[in-house]
Formats: sequence, structure tokens, C-alpha cells
Amino acid sequence: MAEATKAKKPGKVSTYFRELKSEFKKIVWPSAKQVRNNTGVVLTFIILLGAFIALVDLGFTYLLSFMK
Repeated sequence: MAEATKAKKPGKVSTYFRELKSEFKKIVWPSAKQVRNNTGVVLTFIILLGAFIALVDLGFTYLLSFMK
């Protein structure tokens, strides 16, 4: 009976890599066009956010100059 329950199991490491390979097959990579588009959106957002922060900083600097 003990022999029946002792099925030969692969090692934990080999199971991990087999499952990892299976998961990598499920990945859907974006096209080059999508990557360029998303990069453009991110860069535009960063530039706009930087400009906004710069304007707020200049505004506070201007207001604080009156307090001296």
C-alpha cells in the first residue's frame, strides 16, 4: 500500500521551471506600435506634470518673496 501512494514526483525545482515555462507561454507582448504609443503618452504626461510642478513652485516662490 505504501508503494501505491508513493508515486514518483518530480523535484520541486523542476516543477517550478516547468510551471514557469508554461506561464511564459501565456504572455502577450505588445506590438512595437503599442510600445511607441505608450512611451509617447508617458513622456507627454511627465512633461506636463513637470511643467505644472514648476509653475506651482514659481508661484509659491513669488508669494514667499512678498513675505520677506
